Amino acid sequence: MSEVPEKEIRSVVDQCADCEQCRDMMTEGCPFFPELYRLFDRERDRSVLISSRELLNLAQLCNFCGLCPCSDIRARIMKAKSAFIVRDGMPFNIRLIQDVEKLGRYLNRLPGLTNALFRIRVTSNIIKKMTGIHPDRILPEIPGRDFASLAKETGLGRKQSGSQGGKTRLAYFAGCSARYFFPDVARAAVRVLLKNQVEVYLPQQKCCSMPTMLEGDVVFTRELMSFNLKYLADCIESGYCLVCSCPTCGYMFKKLLKEKACYSSEYQEMVGADENYMLVPVEDSSTRSKETKHRRVHRSMYADILKDDGIFSSLSPLKRIHIARKTFDLGEYLLKLLEAGELDSGFLPVNKKIVYYPPCHTREQNMGLPYVHLLRQIPGIEIKVVQGEYLCCGMSGIMGCKIDFHEKSLEMAEPLLQKIREMKPGILVTECLSCRLQFLQALPLVQAHPVEVLAQAYGFKESESGL
Repeated sequence: MSEVPEKEIRSVVDQCADCEQCRDMMTEGCPFFPELYRLFDRERDRSVLISSRELLNLAQLCNFCGLCPCSDIRARIMKAKSAFIVRDGMPFNIRLIQDVEKLGRYLNRLPGLTNALFRIRVTSNIIKKMTGIHPDRILPEIPGRDFASLAKETGLGRKQSGSQGGKTRLAYFAGCSARYFFPDVARAAVRVLLKNQVEVYLPQQKCCSMPTMLEGDVVFTRELMSFNLKYLADCIESGYCLVCSCPTCGYMFKKLLKEKACYSSEYQEMVGADENYMLVPVEDSSTRSKETKHRRVHRSMYADILKDDGIFSSLSPLKRIHIARKTFDLGEYLLKLLEAGELDSGFLPVNKKIVYYPPCHTREQNMGLPYVHLLRQIPGIEIKVVQGEYLCCGMSGIMGCKIDFHEKSLEMAEPLLQKIREMKPGILVTECLSCRLQFLQALPLVQAHPVEVLAQAYGFKESESGL
Protein backbone atom coordinates (compact mmCIF):
# COMPACT_ATOMS: atom_id res chain seq x y z
CA MET A 1 0.00 0.00 0.00
CA SER A 2 1.21 3.46 -0.88
CA GLU A 3 2.29 5.51 2.14
CA VAL A 4 0.94 8.63 0.41
CA PRO A 5 -2.76 8.12 -0.41
CA GLU A 6 -2.87 11.33 -2.44
CA LYS A 7 -0.38 9.80 -4.87
CA GLU A 8 -2.55 6.71 -5.24
CA ILE A 9 -5.75 8.59 -6.06
CA ARG A 10 -3.83 11.11 -8.16
CA SER A 11 -2.55 8.25 -10.33
CA VAL A 12 -6.19 7.25 -10.89
CA VAL A 13 -7.02 10.80 -11.97
CA ASP A 14 -4.15 10.85 -14.45
CA GLN A 15 -4.93 7.43 -15.91
CA CYS A 16 -8.67 8.10 -16.29
CA ALA A 17 -8.10 11.56 -17.75
CA ASP A 18 -5.73 10.04 -20.30
CA CYS A 19 -8.31 7.40 -21.27
CA GLU A 20 -11.52 9.47 -21.00
CA GLN A 21 -13.78 6.48 -21.75
CA CYS A 22 -15.84 7.21 -18.65
CA ARG A 23 -16.20 10.95 -19.32
CA ASP A 24 -19.36 10.38 -21.34
CA MET A 25 -20.23 6.85 -20.26
CA MET A 26 -20.41 7.22 -16.45
CA THR A 27 -22.51 10.37 -16.20
CA GLU A 28 -25.98 9.22 -15.13
CA GLY A 29 -25.58 7.66 -11.72
CA CYS A 30 -21.90 7.95 -10.81
CA PRO A 31 -20.60 10.84 -8.67
CA PHE A 32 -16.95 9.82 -8.97
CA PHE A 33 -16.12 10.27 -12.66
CA PRO A 34 -17.93 13.59 -13.24
CA GLU A 35 -16.03 15.01 -10.27
CA LEU A 36 -12.74 13.51 -11.48
CA TYR A 37 -13.09 15.14 -14.88
CA ARG A 38 -14.26 18.44 -13.35
CA LEU A 39 -11.15 18.61 -11.19
CA PHE A 40 -8.86 17.57 -14.02
CA ASP A 41 -10.38 20.07 -16.47
CA ARG A 42 -10.06 22.86 -13.92
CA GLU A 43 -6.43 21.99 -13.34
CA ARG A 44 -5.66 21.80 -17.05
CA ASP A 45 -7.61 24.89 -18.13
CA ARG A 46 -7.11 27.20 -15.16
CA SER A 47 -3.92 25.82 -13.58
CA VAL A 48 -5.71 25.24 -10.25
CA LEU A 49 -4.02 22.19 -8.70
CA ILE A 50 -6.18 19.45 -7.20
CA SER A 51 -5.71 19.72 -3.45
CA SER A 52 -5.18 16.95 -0.91
CA ARG A 53 -8.67 17.55 0.52
CA GLU A 54 -10.21 17.32 -2.96
CA LEU A 55 -8.39 14.05 -3.62
CA LEU A 56 -9.70 12.62 -0.33
CA ASN A 57 -13.24 13.74 -1.14
CA LEU A 58 -12.94 12.27 -4.63
CA ALA A 59 -11.94 8.86 -3.25
CA GLN A 60 -14.93 8.95 -0.90
CA LEU A 61 -17.32 9.30 -3.85
CA CYS A 62 -16.69 5.80 -5.20
CA ASN A 63 -19.41 3.42 -3.96
CA PHE A 64 -18.04 0.35 -5.77
CA CYS A 65 -21.21 -0.23 -7.77
CA GLY A 66 -19.03 -2.12 -10.26
CA LEU A 67 -20.52 -0.48 -13.34
CA CYS A 68 -17.35 1.21 -14.62
CA PRO A 69 -15.26 -0.93 -17.01
CA CYS A 70 -11.93 -1.07 -15.14
CA SER A 71 -11.75 -3.30 -12.07
CA ASP A 72 -8.16 -2.18 -11.54
CA ILE A 73 -9.30 1.45 -11.16
CA ARG A 74 -11.87 0.44 -8.54
CA ALA A 75 -9.23 -1.55 -6.66
CA ARG A 76 -6.85 1.41 -6.64
CA ILE A 77 -9.56 3.74 -5.34
CA MET A 78 -10.17 1.31 -2.48
CA LYS A 79 -6.41 1.16 -1.92
CA ALA A 80 -6.32 4.94 -1.65
CA LYS A 81 -9.23 4.93 0.80
CA SER A 82 -7.41 2.39 2.93
CA ALA A 83 -4.21 4.43 2.85
CA PHE A 84 -6.12 7.50 4.07
CA ILE A 85 -7.52 5.44 6.97
CA VAL A 86 -4.10 4.04 7.89
CA ARG A 87 -2.57 7.50 7.94
CA ASP A 88 -5.42 9.65 9.28
CA GLY A 89 -7.54 7.15 11.22
CA MET A 90 -11.26 6.43 10.97
CA PRO A 91 -13.88 8.63 12.68
CA PHE A 92 -15.51 6.91 15.65
CA ASN A 93 -19.04 7.20 14.29
CA ILE A 94 -18.08 5.50 11.01
CA ARG A 95 -16.30 2.74 12.90
CA LEU A 96 -19.53 2.28 14.84
CA ILE A 97 -21.98 2.00 11.94
CA GLN A 98 -19.75 0.13 9.46
CA ASP A 99 -20.16 -3.05 11.53
CA VAL A 100 -23.68 -3.64 10.24
CA GLU A 101 -24.03 -7.06 11.84
CA LYS A 102 -23.11 -5.87 15.33
CA LEU A 103 -25.34 -2.83 14.94
CA GLY A 104 -28.21 -5.08 13.86
CA ARG A 105 -27.73 -7.37 16.86
CA TYR A 106 -27.77 -4.46 19.32
CA LEU A 107 -30.84 -2.82 17.79
CA ASN A 108 -32.75 -6.11 17.79
CA ARG A 109 -32.28 -6.63 21.53
CA LEU A 110 -34.94 -4.03 22.35
CA PRO A 111 -36.80 -3.41 19.09
CA GLY A 112 -39.77 -1.68 20.69
CA LEU A 113 -37.60 0.83 22.53
CA THR A 114 -35.38 1.38 19.49
CA ASN A 115 -38.35 2.14 17.24
CA ALA A 116 -39.89 4.44 19.86
CA LEU A 117 -36.65 6.43 20.18
CA PHE A 118 -36.42 6.88 16.42
CA ARG A 119 -40.03 8.04 16.19
CA ILE A 120 -39.29 10.95 18.54
CA ARG A 121 -37.48 13.60 16.52
CA VAL A 122 -35.34 14.87 19.40
CA THR A 123 -33.96 11.47 20.40
CA SER A 124 -33.72 10.39 16.76
CA ASN A 125 -31.57 13.42 15.92
CA ILE A 126 -29.32 12.82 18.94
CA ILE A 127 -28.73 9.18 17.98
CA LYS A 128 -28.14 10.07 14.34
CA LYS A 129 -25.70 12.83 15.26
CA MET A 130 -23.73 10.45 17.48
CA THR A 131 -23.50 7.87 14.70
CA GLY A 132 -22.89 10.26 11.81
CA ILE A 133 -26.24 9.55 10.13
CA HIS A 134 -27.92 12.39 8.25
CA PRO A 135 -30.92 13.73 10.24
CA ASP A 136 -33.25 13.31 7.24
CA ARG A 137 -32.30 9.70 6.55
CA ILE A 138 -35.32 7.43 7.10
CA LEU A 139 -34.32 4.19 8.83
CA PRO A 140 -36.28 0.93 8.67
CA GLU A 141 -38.44 -0.28 11.52
CA ILE A 142 -36.60 -2.80 13.67
CA PRO A 143 -38.56 -6.07 13.43
CA GLY A 144 -39.92 -7.76 16.50
CA ARG A 145 -37.95 -10.88 15.65
CA ASP A 146 -34.70 -11.14 13.73
CA PHE A 147 -34.08 -14.01 11.34
CA ALA A 148 -30.95 -15.25 13.10
CA SER A 149 -32.85 -16.18 16.28
CA LEU A 150 -35.74 -17.70 14.32
CA ALA A 151 -33.38 -19.82 12.25
CA LYS A 152 -31.66 -21.08 15.38
CA GLU A 153 -34.98 -22.21 16.88
CA THR A 154 -36.11 -23.98 13.71
CA GLY A 155 -32.92 -25.96 13.21
CA LEU A 156 -31.55 -24.18 10.15
CA GLY A 157 -28.29 -23.66 11.98
CA ARG A 158 -27.65 -27.41 12.26
CA LYS A 159 -25.83 -29.07 9.40
CA GLN A 160 -27.40 -32.36 8.38
CA SER A 161 -25.14 -35.39 8.24
CA GLY A 162 -25.13 -37.53 5.12
CA SER A 163 -27.51 -37.31 2.17
CA GLN A 164 -31.10 -36.30 2.93
CA GLY A 165 -33.00 -38.42 0.45
CA GLY A 166 -31.14 -37.06 -2.55
CA LYS A 167 -32.03 -33.44 -1.79
CA THR A 168 -29.88 -30.63 -3.11
CA ARG A 169 -27.88 -29.09 -0.27
CA LEU A 170 -27.57 -25.32 -0.02
CA ALA A 171 -25.83 -23.16 2.56
CA TYR A 172 -27.76 -19.90 2.75
CA PHE A 173 -25.86 -16.64 3.23
CA ALA A 174 -28.66 -14.30 4.21
CA GLY A 175 -26.67 -11.09 4.65
CA CYS A 176 -26.93 -8.58 7.49
CA SER A 177 -29.93 -6.63 6.16
CA ALA A 178 -32.11 -9.72 5.78
CA ARG A 179 -31.02 -11.20 9.09
CA TYR A 180 -31.62 -8.12 11.21
CA PHE A 181 -33.70 -5.53 9.35
CA PHE A 182 -35.81 -7.38 6.75
CA PRO A 183 -36.26 -10.92 8.13
CA ASP A 184 -39.31 -11.56 5.93
CA VAL A 185 -36.94 -11.70 2.96
CA ALA A 186 -34.79 -14.40 4.54
CA ARG A 187 -37.89 -16.28 5.68
CA ALA A 188 -39.33 -16.16 2.15
CA ALA A 189 -36.03 -17.41 0.69
CA VAL A 190 -36.00 -20.43 2.98
CA ARG A 191 -39.68 -21.18 2.36
CA VAL A 192 -39.23 -21.11 -1.42
CA LEU A 193 -36.17 -23.37 -1.26
CA LEU A 194 -37.88 -25.85 1.07
CA LYS A 195 -40.92 -25.85 -1.22
CA ASN A 196 -38.56 -27.00 -3.97
CA GLN A 197 -37.15 -29.90 -1.94
CA VAL A 198 -33.84 -28.23 -1.13
CA GLU A 199 -32.02 -28.88 2.13
CA VAL A 200 -31.22 -25.48 3.62
CA TYR A 201 -28.48 -24.81 6.15
CA LEU A 202 -27.69 -21.43 7.70
CA PRO A 203 -23.96 -21.54 8.51
CA GLN A 204 -22.26 -19.22 10.94
CA GLN A 205 -21.69 -15.97 9.09
CA LYS A 206 -20.67 -12.39 9.57
CA CYS A 207 -21.06 -9.38 7.30
CA CYS A 208 -19.84 -10.06 3.75
CA SER A 209 -17.40 -7.16 4.41
CA MET A 210 -18.55 -4.85 1.62
CA PRO A 211 -19.44 -1.95 4.00
CA THR A 212 -16.04 -2.04 5.72
CA MET A 213 -14.22 -2.35 2.41
CA LEU A 214 -16.05 0.73 1.12
CA GLU A 215 -14.90 2.68 4.16
CA GLY A 216 -11.28 1.62 3.64
CA ASP A 217 -10.99 -0.50 6.79
CA VAL A 218 -8.77 -3.23 5.34
CA VAL A 219 -7.97 -4.91 8.66
CA PHE A 220 -11.60 -5.37 9.67
CA THR A 221 -12.57 -6.36 6.12
CA ARG A 222 -10.05 -9.21 6.16
CA GLU A 223 -11.15 -10.23 9.64
CA LEU A 224 -14.78 -10.55 8.53
CA MET A 225 -13.89 -12.40 5.35
CA SER A 226 -11.50 -14.73 7.17
CA PHE A 227 -14.37 -15.76 9.48
CA ASN A 228 -16.74 -16.33 6.55
CA LEU A 229 -14.08 -18.17 4.57
CA LYS A 230 -13.60 -20.68 7.37
CA TYR A 231 -17.27 -21.64 7.66
CA LEU A 232 -18.24 -21.37 3.99
CA ALA A 233 -15.28 -23.46 2.87
CA ASP A 234 -16.33 -26.10 5.38
CA CYS A 235 -19.86 -26.07 3.91
CA ILE A 236 -18.58 -26.58 0.39
CA GLU A 237 -16.27 -29.38 1.49
CA SER A 238 -19.37 -31.03 3.01
CA GLY A 239 -21.16 -30.97 -0.33
CA TYR A 240 -23.14 -27.76 -0.07
CA CYS A 241 -23.32 -24.96 -2.60
CA LEU A 242 -23.67 -21.40 -1.36
CA VAL A 243 -26.70 -19.27 -2.24
CA CYS A 244 -27.16 -15.54 -1.55
CA SER A 245 -30.43 -13.60 -1.59
CA CYS A 246 -28.46 -10.33 -1.38
CA PRO A 247 -26.79 -9.37 -4.68
CA THR A 248 -24.04 -7.45 -2.88
CA CYS A 249 -23.06 -10.52 -0.87
CA GLY A 250 -23.19 -12.59 -4.05
CA TYR A 251 -21.03 -10.05 -5.89
CA MET A 252 -18.52 -10.15 -3.05
CA PHE A 253 -18.23 -13.95 -2.97
CA LYS A 254 -18.47 -14.61 -6.71
CA LYS A 255 -16.35 -11.72 -8.00
CA LEU A 256 -14.35 -9.72 -5.47
CA LEU A 257 -13.21 -12.53 -3.19
CA LYS A 258 -11.45 -14.40 -5.98
CA GLU A 259 -9.88 -11.36 -7.69
CA LYS A 260 -6.22 -12.10 -8.49
CA ALA A 261 -6.31 -15.45 -6.67
CA CYS A 262 -5.55 -17.22 -9.96
CA TYR A 263 -2.14 -15.51 -10.06
CA SER A 264 -1.05 -17.14 -6.80
CA SER A 265 1.64 -19.80 -6.79
CA GLU A 266 -0.85 -22.28 -5.27
CA TYR A 267 -3.27 -21.90 -8.14
CA GLN A 268 -0.56 -21.92 -10.80
CA GLU A 269 0.84 -25.13 -9.38
CA MET A 270 -2.64 -26.69 -9.23
CA VAL A 271 -3.40 -26.01 -12.91
CA GLY A 272 0.00 -27.22 -14.12
CA ALA A 273 1.76 -23.99 -15.08
CA ASP A 274 5.48 -24.22 -15.73
CA GLU A 275 8.50 -21.99 -15.21
CA ASN A 276 8.03 -20.27 -18.56
CA TYR A 277 4.27 -19.72 -18.72
CA MET A 278 1.47 -18.74 -16.37
CA LEU A 279 -2.05 -20.04 -16.99
CA VAL A 280 -4.73 -17.34 -16.68
CA PRO A 281 -8.42 -18.34 -16.53
CA VAL A 282 -10.70 -17.14 -19.31
CA GLU A 283 -13.75 -15.67 -17.59
CA ASP A 284 -17.07 -16.94 -18.91
CA SER A 285 -20.10 -16.71 -16.63
CA SER A 286 -22.03 -19.20 -18.77
CA THR A 287 -19.48 -21.93 -18.00
CA ARG A 288 -18.78 -21.04 -14.38
CA SER A 289 -19.56 -24.52 -13.09
CA LYS A 290 -17.81 -26.31 -15.98
CA GLU A 291 -14.13 -26.87 -16.71
CA THR A 292 -12.12 -23.65 -16.63
CA LYS A 293 -10.33 -22.65 -19.81
CA HIS A 294 -6.94 -20.96 -19.62
CA ARG A 295 -4.68 -18.91 -21.82
CA ARG A 296 -0.89 -19.02 -21.54
CA VAL A 297 1.10 -15.86 -20.84
CA HIS A 298 4.86 -15.46 -20.62
CA ARG A 299 6.17 -15.21 -17.07
CA SER A 300 9.04 -13.02 -18.24
CA MET A 301 6.54 -10.39 -19.42
CA TYR A 302 3.75 -10.62 -16.85
CA ALA A 303 5.05 -12.15 -13.61
CA ASP A 304 5.62 -8.73 -12.04
CA ILE A 305 2.13 -7.57 -13.03
CA LEU A 306 -0.05 -10.63 -12.50
CA LYS A 307 0.20 -11.05 -8.74
CA ASP A 308 -2.20 -12.06 -6.00
CA ASP A 309 -1.78 -8.76 -4.16
CA GLY A 310 -5.40 -7.67 -3.63
CA ILE A 311 -7.23 -6.98 -0.40
CA PHE A 312 -7.81 -10.71 0.29
CA SER A 313 -4.36 -11.95 -0.77
CA SER A 314 -3.51 -13.07 2.77
CA LEU A 315 -6.36 -15.62 2.63
CA SER A 316 -6.14 -19.01 0.94
CA PRO A 317 -6.38 -18.42 -2.82
CA LEU A 318 -7.70 -21.92 -3.49
CA LYS A 319 -10.47 -21.56 -0.93
CA ARG A 320 -11.37 -18.15 -2.37
CA ILE A 321 -11.66 -19.61 -5.87
CA HIS A 322 -13.56 -22.67 -4.67
CA ILE A 323 -16.15 -20.56 -2.84
CA ALA A 324 -16.57 -18.26 -5.85
CA ARG A 325 -17.24 -21.24 -8.13
CA LYS A 326 -19.82 -22.72 -5.77
CA THR A 327 -21.72 -19.50 -5.05
CA PHE A 328 -25.06 -18.74 -6.69
CA ASP A 329 -27.46 -15.85 -6.52
CA LEU A 330 -30.81 -17.12 -5.25
CA GLY A 331 -32.62 -16.07 -8.44
CA GLU A 332 -29.87 -17.64 -10.53
CA TYR A 333 -30.25 -20.93 -8.64
CA LEU A 334 -34.06 -20.97 -8.88
CA LEU A 335 -33.87 -20.26 -12.61
CA LYS A 336 -31.57 -23.28 -13.00
CA LEU A 337 -34.32 -25.37 -11.37
CA LEU A 338 -36.89 -23.88 -13.75
CA GLU A 339 -34.77 -24.59 -16.82
CA ALA A 340 -34.19 -28.16 -15.65
CA GLY A 341 -37.93 -28.68 -15.15
CA GLU A 342 -37.40 -29.09 -11.40
CA LEU A 343 -39.04 -25.91 -10.07
CA ASP A 344 -42.39 -26.40 -8.36
CA SER A 345 -44.79 -24.59 -10.70
CA GLY A 346 -47.83 -24.67 -8.44
CA PHE A 347 -48.15 -20.89 -8.26
CA LEU A 348 -51.36 -19.18 -7.21
CA PRO A 349 -52.39 -16.04 -9.13
CA VAL A 350 -50.86 -12.75 -7.98
CA ASN A 351 -52.78 -10.00 -9.73
CA LYS A 352 -50.26 -7.19 -9.36
CA LYS A 353 -48.55 -4.65 -11.57
CA ILE A 354 -44.87 -5.04 -10.75
CA VAL A 355 -41.98 -2.81 -11.70
CA TYR A 356 -38.68 -4.64 -11.28
CA TYR A 357 -35.36 -2.83 -10.82
CA PRO A 358 -32.23 -4.96 -11.39
CA PRO A 359 -29.63 -3.55 -8.97
CA CYS A 360 -26.01 -2.84 -9.87
CA HIS A 361 -24.53 -5.88 -8.18
CA THR A 362 -26.99 -8.19 -9.92
CA ARG A 363 -26.02 -6.75 -13.30
CA GLU A 364 -22.35 -7.09 -12.43
CA GLN A 365 -22.69 -10.85 -11.92
CA ASN A 366 -23.35 -11.33 -15.66
CA MET A 367 -26.25 -13.73 -15.11
CA GLY A 368 -29.04 -11.90 -16.90
CA LEU A 369 -32.31 -11.18 -15.08
CA PRO A 370 -33.31 -14.50 -13.52
CA TYR A 371 -36.10 -13.07 -11.35
CA VAL A 372 -37.87 -11.64 -14.40
CA HIS A 373 -38.13 -15.14 -15.88
CA LEU A 374 -39.24 -16.57 -12.54
CA LEU A 375 -41.89 -13.95 -11.82
CA ARG A 376 -43.36 -14.39 -15.30
CA GLN A 377 -44.26 -17.97 -14.30
CA ILE A 378 -46.80 -16.58 -11.82
CA PRO A 379 -50.34 -16.20 -13.19
CA GLY A 380 -51.79 -12.68 -13.12
CA ILE A 381 -48.53 -10.76 -12.81
CA GLU A 382 -47.81 -7.82 -15.08
CA ILE A 383 -44.10 -7.05 -14.91
CA LYS A 384 -42.07 -4.22 -16.37
CA VAL A 385 -38.30 -3.89 -16.05
CA VAL A 386 -36.54 -0.58 -15.39
CA GLN A 387 -34.18 -0.14 -18.32
CA GLY A 388 -30.86 1.68 -17.99
CA GLU A 389 -27.42 0.14 -17.93
CA TYR A 390 -25.90 2.73 -15.60
CA LEU A 391 -28.85 3.54 -13.35
CA CYS A 392 -27.99 3.24 -9.66
CA CYS A 393 -30.00 3.94 -6.52
CA GLY A 394 -26.93 5.62 -4.98
CA MET A 395 -27.51 4.18 -1.50
CA SER A 396 -24.38 2.02 -1.24
CA GLY A 397 -25.27 0.57 2.15
CA ILE A 398 -24.16 2.79 5.00
CA MET A 399 -22.69 5.37 2.61
CA GLY A 400 -26.15 6.75 1.85
CA CYS A 401 -26.81 7.15 5.56
CA LYS A 402 -23.78 9.33 6.21
CA ILE A 403 -24.13 13.06 6.75
CA ASP A 404 -21.75 13.94 3.93
CA PHE A 405 -23.16 11.46 1.39
CA HIS A 406 -26.93 11.41 1.99
CA GLU A 407 -27.81 14.25 -0.39
CA LYS A 408 -25.30 13.08 -2.98
CA SER A 409 -26.83 9.60 -2.90
CA LEU A 410 -30.28 11.03 -3.64
CA GLU A 411 -28.84 13.09 -6.51
CA MET A 412 -27.34 9.90 -7.93
CA ALA A 413 -30.68 8.14 -7.61
CA GLU A 414 -32.86 10.81 -9.22
CA PRO A 415 -32.69 9.52 -12.84
CA LEU A 416 -33.70 6.08 -11.59
CA LEU A 417 -36.38 7.44 -9.25
CA GLN A 418 -37.93 9.46 -12.07
CA LYS A 419 -38.13 6.40 -14.31
CA ILE A 420 -39.85 4.42 -11.58
CA ARG A 421 -42.36 7.23 -10.90
CA GLU A 422 -43.26 7.33 -14.59
CA MET A 423 -43.89 3.57 -14.62
CA LYS A 424 -46.45 3.85 -11.75
CA PRO A 425 -45.95 0.41 -10.18
CA GLY A 426 -48.35 -1.36 -7.88
CA ILE A 427 -45.33 -2.99 -6.25
CA LEU A 428 -41.70 -1.99 -6.67
CA VAL A 429 -39.56 -5.13 -6.67
CA THR A 430 -35.80 -5.42 -6.28
CA GLU A 431 -33.54 -7.95 -4.56
CA CYS A 432 -31.17 -5.33 -3.11
CA LEU A 433 -32.20 -4.27 0.39
CA SER A 434 -29.85 -1.32 0.24
CA CYS A 435 -31.89 -0.12 -2.75
CA ARG A 436 -35.02 -0.71 -0.70
CA LEU A 437 -33.73 1.69 1.94
CA GLN A 438 -33.23 4.36 -0.70
CA PHE A 439 -36.67 3.77 -2.19
CA LEU A 440 -38.12 3.91 1.31
CA GLN A 441 -36.57 7.38 1.55
CA ALA A 442 -37.78 8.72 -1.79
CA LEU A 443 -40.77 6.74 -3.09
CA PRO A 444 -44.14 6.13 -1.35
CA LEU A 445 -44.50 2.66 -2.84
CA VAL A 446 -45.11 -0.89 -1.63
CA GLN A 447 -41.83 -2.79 -1.96
CA ALA A 448 -40.82 -6.43 -2.07
CA HIS A 449 -37.91 -8.71 -2.76
CA PRO A 450 -38.75 -10.98 -5.72
CA VAL A 451 -38.50 -14.05 -3.51
CA GLU A 452 -41.25 -12.58 -1.30
CA VAL A 453 -43.49 -12.45 -4.37
CA LEU A 454 -42.61 -16.07 -5.18
CA ALA A 455 -43.40 -17.10 -1.60
CA GLN A 456 -46.77 -15.35 -1.81
CA ALA A 457 -47.50 -17.17 -5.07
CA TYR A 458 -46.74 -20.45 -3.31
CA GLY A 459 -49.44 -19.57 -0.78
CA PHE A 460 -47.26 -18.64 2.20
CA LYS A 461 -48.64 -15.99 4.53
CA GLU A 462 -46.54 -13.50 6.48
CA SER A 463 -48.50 -14.27 9.66
CA GLU A 464 -47.59 -17.96 9.64
CA SER A 465 -45.48 -18.96 12.61
CA GLY A 466 -42.07 -20.49 12.17
CA LEU A 467 -40.81 -20.99 8.64
